[in-house]
Amino acid sequence: MQRRDFLIGTAAAGAAGLSGCLGTAQQATDTGSTADSDGGRTITVTGSAEMQAAPDRAVIEASVEATGDSAAAVRDALSTRSESLRQALRDAGLDDDQLTTGRFAIRPEYDRREPGEEPEQTGYEGTHTITIEVDDVDATGDVIDTAIDGGADSIGRIEYTLAESTRESLREDALKAAVDTARDEADVLAARVDSRVVSVQRLNAAGGGLSPTYERYDVAEAASGGSTELQPDDVTVSASVEATYRID
Repeated sequence: MQRRDFLIGTAAAGAAGLSGCLGTAQQATDTGSTADSDGGRTITVTGSAEMQAAPDRAVIEASVEATGDSAAAVRDALSTRSESLRQALRDAGLDDDQLTTGRFAIRPEYDRREPGEEPEQTGYEGTHTITIEVDDVDATGDVIDTAIDGGADSIGRIEYTLAESTRESLREDALKAAVDTARDEADVLAARVDSRVVSVQRLNAAGGGLSPTYERYDVAEAASGGSTELQPDDVTVSASVEATYRID
């Protein structure tokens, strides 16, 4: 079962006659009284919350490189090397829809000259990056080892994230927590002006999102270390709401 942790609940609010801070994790700012269409008073608060969970998806960037006398020669070399890399990953059980081209570039290569001298082109160099999506985070290290053994010259950024279904579930939990936090804050503010919350007049999702975690991988450092072992940090999903409550 996906582990999920509730991290933070905060709320900023405005009501007549209130200013300064309330509590260690919540704030209230004097914005003046607000009257609704019936002449009553309202409080508007913005509550936020974060949920954390272990990642259930990884995205790896594996690149092959090539040099040659012409752009065509580099293109052909990249094609051969990238296909070898793809085949190694297929043999390890990955599907083609998990392997996409992230970057493809061929550029002139120049020699190093003294300052003031015109550089001389010596050939071409190129890079083909394959983006690998891994559904089993525990297998990320094995996939990286397969990529290196399959000819990858470098491993770029490793992104740990969440599947869409997990992300939506965590956002729903964060929204519920944000609403609860906003209501608690509204109750505190209303009490400060000898009132109470009567009803909610407006409730909107105000923001939030997904915060993946990242890891860098150094092929040169890892070459002498045997198999790759990784310990990804948790992923954070946040949500915020804006609520307007009527008070009496």
